[in-house]
Amino acid sequence: MLSPRSLRSLAVASFLAATPAFFTGCIVDDVGQGSDDITDVPHTDVERQSIGNCWLYAQASWVESMHLAATGEFFDVSQSYWTYWHWFDQIEGGWSDEISTGGNQWTSNSLAKDRGLMWETDFVAEDATSEMSSRQDAALDKLNAELANGRLKERSARQDGVLLRQVMDEAWGLSDEVRGQLDQAFGTDGSGNLQNTPEAADGTAIIRATDFEVQYTVRNGDNVELKTTDLTEAISEWQTASYPTSDWSGDLATKQRDYLARIQRALHDAQPVVITWDVDFNALENDEGDLQGSFNMTTLENAGVAGHQGGHMTVLEDYQAVTEEFGLLKAGETLDPNDPEDAAKLEALLLPSTEIQFLRIKNSWGALRPDREFAPGYPGYHDLYMDYLNGPIAWCPSEDHPTVENCTSTTNPLNNVMLPPGY
Repeated sequence: MLSPRSLRSLAVASFLAATPAFFTGCIVDDVGQGSDDITDVPHTDVERQSIGNCWLYAQASWVESMHLAATGEFFDVSQSYWTYWHWFDQIEGGWSDEISTGGNQWTSNSLAKDRGLMWETDFVAEDATSEMSSRQDAALDKLNAELANGRLKERSARQDGVLLRQVMDEAWGLSDEVRGQLDQAFGTDGSGNLQNTPEAADGTAIIRATDFEVQYTVRNGDNVELKTTDLTEAISEWQTASYPTSDWSGDLATKQRDYLARIQRALHDAQPVVITWDVDFNALENDEGDLQGSFNMTTLENAGVAGHQGGHMTVLEDYQAVTEEFGLLKAGETLDPNDPEDAAKLEALLLPSTEIQFLRIKNSWGALRPDREFAPGYPGYHDLYMDYLNGPIAWCPSEDHPTVENCTSTTNPLNNVMLPPGY
């Protein structure tokens, strides 16, 4: 409904240059396969993370959506390729004796600019035939073992780029062809950088961010223009906006409504807004009914205690709202801006009096899960109710078995979103 595909075809006359250095230790739901295309915001297939790198899956969804809008091509980004280089940089920097799979948008943007992109099938071919990458999980175990008691135990070994590349290539099970392409583009020690030597990727399957075509909208007041450019420019233009949770400088309700209207405008213009939020699995409704497949406070309160928790990053697809003039306008029901009545509804949705009920996300937990309900009719998508996103909720992600007594901190689950320029 609210992020209509038809808006993309209008002749209306792209993430994160200002991203803060927040760190997302993504929550993993560890038990599916299958996907479904939702075409309000142009999305590619839902995939399933096997480790805590949701931030790279969100980056991939964002990149793929903008590329799909520009070209009509369903590009399948290799999250494993970015994960490989994230671990390489982390190990070489000697951060710790165990790999951290969490990250942030600043890191994912740097990876895309420094290392480029690869098709999933070109880096680890088996990733392209399965919803979830088993190679990532296996490589993580092997590398952590090498860090603990193997060839990378000593700091000096970790700083030996040639040895590190060798150990990582083996852990990932990379083919000779892929290893050769990495050698050519980045050197056998992994020290190369496509921003400094872009020509090094010539003749390989590695795509420079400056060569990757994307399209997004740029807003200047009521004027909206489509911009077709490359991924590097999109990275420099999209902006992070934090959700207001303090009323020290004005009315909090007004600030939050204005914030949500910015998200609405981007979704009306079919933009893949990225959202960072906090997960409590006890807030996810698995039973049939109006709340099925959603994170909401009613379900969490009925549980009586916090569940498995963690940070998460996903991409928005749609939302549902109640307007004074038209009543409930449901997610999943497209409004045509060329139809006078639908155009009036789109305007009403942006009014201060409109109440947003929930935001719908494209998730990275897979699309066919016998243990996990989704938004009805939208496998792989979940609804985040505003009562949950506003919180506060009890927050103790480090606890394996949270209780009322040991879960003493709180959080407002909606952290921030990333928007196109002008929103």
